Amino acid sequence: MEKQEYLSWLSSYTDAEPCTDSQTHLPYYIRANLLKTTPEEYLKWTKLKVIPTFLPYAFRVEDPPDSGLGNTIDYATGWMTTQSLSSMLPPHILNPMPGDRVLDICAAPGSKTTQCAALMHNKGIILANDKNKGRISALVNNLERLGVINTTTMNQDGGRFTTSHKFNKIIVDAPCSGLGSNESAHTWWDELYSRNISALQTAILRRAYSVLEPGGTLIYSTCTYSPDENEQPVFRILENNPDARLEKLDIPNSEPGLNEFGSEFKNAARIYPHKFNSEGFFVAKIRKVD
Repeated sequence: MEKQEYLSWLSSYTDAEPCTDSQTHLPYYIRANLLKTTPEEYLKWTKLKVIPTFLPYAFRVEDPPDSGLGNTIDYATGWMTTQSLSSMLPPHILNPMPGDRVLDICAAPGSKTTQCAALMHNKGIILANDKNKGRISALVNNLERLGVINTTTMNQDGGRFTTSHKFNKIIVDAPCSGLGSNESAHTWWDELYSRNISALQTAILRRAYSVLEPGGTLIYSTCTYSPDENEQPVFRILENNPDARLEKLDIPNSEPGLNEFGSEFKNAARIYPHKFNSEGFFVAKIRKVD
């Protein structure tokens, strides 16, 4: 899609030009690894210049080294990992606790999985699944570097995911068009692409919801802006599952979901780079009532 056509489309949801302009110079963020250190200890130890965020273990990096954050001693030792602030929202909202049974159904390369493990203090169980067998090696490397021991990996198609187990907390960070994370994604994207991938997202979300135990919580997220990829799959779950409820989110500098899908979508959150100072995202919290 041509840039001007894309801006016209995006302007239906937010201030299009500030949104796309901000994507070209977003800051870097890191997460202190709670399995190896505390935020206070990390701040005393690191040589990086960092600024706190509203998440106690997340920091914005000022003047990152020319060699890259992945080449720092902080990263090599597993005391920190790189992750956008937006990407940290799903595990933060899910709030996994020690002893929980967590499914990350589209897990690789493992940012959200390892964040969940840190919040759980390596206690409880995480099943980290990904369809792409090649990406699982990156997931395993991150698990090892960050000292995660409560996680097992699985290689299944999320849309056909099967297991005999039930989970009380689930993350569905669905494959998407990436309009919020890739500033050039609009050059090959069109609305038909979103409608097509929406079917895959819905299939994954349905499979995940089917293994969520009553009283459990599921977080659905993407890094894009299209309603076909964001509100639509969630709407289908709510429409076909009377026990599904969309719970209110409290995320600073976010916008509510689109009310054209129902008044309950005010409880979801749209994240725009020019307001949140991190990549574009969509997050919804679904509870399966008892």
